[in-house]
Amino acid sequence: MKTHILIVISLIIFQLSFGQNADELNQQSKELVKQGKYNEAFPLLKKSAELGNAEAQYNLGYFLQNGVSGTKDEEEAVEWYRKSSDNGFNDGHYAMMMAYGNGQGIEQNSEKAFEYALKCANNNDATCMWNIVNCYMTGNGVKADISKFKEWLIKLAKLPNPENLALSGNITSARLELANFYRNGKYFEKDNYQSYLWYLIYNESKIDFGILKQEETIKEIKELEKSLSKKQIEKAPKDAEILLGRKLYKVSELYKNSL
Repeated sequence: MKTHILIVISLIIFQLSFGQNADELNQQSKELVKQGKYNEAFPLLKKSAELGNAEAQYNLGYFLQNGVSGTKDEEEAVEWYRKSSDNGFNDGHYAMMMAYGNGQGIEQNSEKAFEYALKCANNNDATCMWNIVNCYMTGNGVKADISKFKEWLIKLAKLPNPENLALSGNITSARLELANFYRNGKYFEKDNYQSYLWYLIYNESKIDFGILKQEETIKEIKELEKSLSKKQIEKAPKDAEILLGRKLYKVSELYKNSL
């Protein structure tokens, strides 16, 4: 009995050290990467990946896909991306989506690309969510479904804007699309008030767009306001906050450009 307990304890200790070693190796490899010491980072990264660290598995895939340390193997890169994804790492999901979508290191497969995009989108990744929106609209990799297209578009539009401009741009684009869809009665029943609410929400991060696009949108907003009552315009900011689920801070800048 004592022997059995000792074996169990030993296994637990081994498993804990196994995970710790993988994490330590991954951290060491990242520190070397920051210093530009890619060749020194590679063996540590590989060992961490082999021990099961999901981030290291993704980074190893990136190294191999791009030949960062001199060794380039796109097929092996995909296998490491797959392991990373299987371990729940979001960048692994994203990498597999791109690999299947572009046929890079693996045979192109739009259905598989969609499967990984959905995993990534379920983690609120704005780029993957944008891809899901387009897939449901066009039927690329999945059966076209306007109901799900609208559901994901709204979900994307309600995300907070991150500092990353590319991700933020996808979110703000979704908001502007909703404003236009409601204004023109495309995909959604025509509703000028709902359109106005989404313009107010878009306004929170319109810096994601160039000046010319901002100017064009300001004209659209002013024109849309002609179809609304004074009471609707006054209550719109509060209703937009309810729709978004958080406070708006830039309503007073609705007619100004963000530089």
